Amino acid sequence: MTDLPFLLRLVDDPSPRVASKVAERLLAYGPQVWREIEEQQVPLSDSQRMALETLFVFPAPTYDENSTDRLWQEWGELGATPGEIAYLERGLFALASWQSGADVSERGAHLLDRLATEFRAFGDARDALALAQFLFDFCGLRGAPPTEFYEPRNSNLLFVLEEGSGLPISLCCIFILVGARVGLRIEGCNFPGHFLTRDSRLQRVFDPYNRGQMLSAREVAILEKAAPGEMRSAATAREIIARVLRNLSVAYHHNGDTEASGLMLSLLRAMDGD
Repeated sequence: MTDLPFLLRLVDDPSPRVASKVAERLLAYGPQVWREIEEQQVPLSDSQRMALETLFVFPAPTYDENSTDRLWQEWGELGATPGEIAYLERGLFALASWQSGADVSERGAHLLDRLATEFRAFGDARDALALAQFLFDFCGLRGAPPTEFYEPRNSNLLFVLEEGSGLPISLCCIFILVGARVGLRIEGCNFPGHFLTRDSRLQRVFDPYNRGQMLSAREVAILEKAAPGEMRSAATAREIIARVLRNLSVAYHHNGDTEASGLMLSLLRAMDGD
């Protein structure tokens, strides 16, 4: 028996450092990894299989467009960005700029600023519940339908801000970034399969994908029992960016864009050196 089953359980781990180390160990198996999996009868989830296929089929990006060069330059400077909020925002808009083909950081920051300004006139700026109601009820930010989960634009923060629809983690990031602008500390909860947020002051858990619904104590207890570590600790900006990268890699792979899929994985590996 090898350490393969253990490595496969970590192949989609939220930590960039863990993901990089696991990828390195798995690559050492070479193409025979599939035979090892079959012989050891190791069960694979869909996300694990997709991550493994992407890892072995697309080990490095081949893009040479100017936008990709700019993305790599931005990624090289990302690790020196001070503060969790600044790191998260810079990383997300670096990816959005690459997806959009132009620098959209200023435009994105303006939209976040505008939401914060409008919220101050809307209700109690000290209340996370009021912010959730403002963003996901009054402003109408909503979750993308499951049929569009493999649409890369739903991970593009500018697109989500402008179109009002995105993946759970994209909506959570808007909640976090607007919250920071009005003095609220909103944390990410890296729950497997469905990203959530928490008000750090009152420890209330919100689901931005479901119109900012605040979870009941019973619902939170069930989630904590299923994934205690993820629910009780705040996701770091690095962990959030890493999850976005994995989502994008899978989405591009699903749509047949092998180079973009590989690029996202390479960016993930590069984060290990931050």
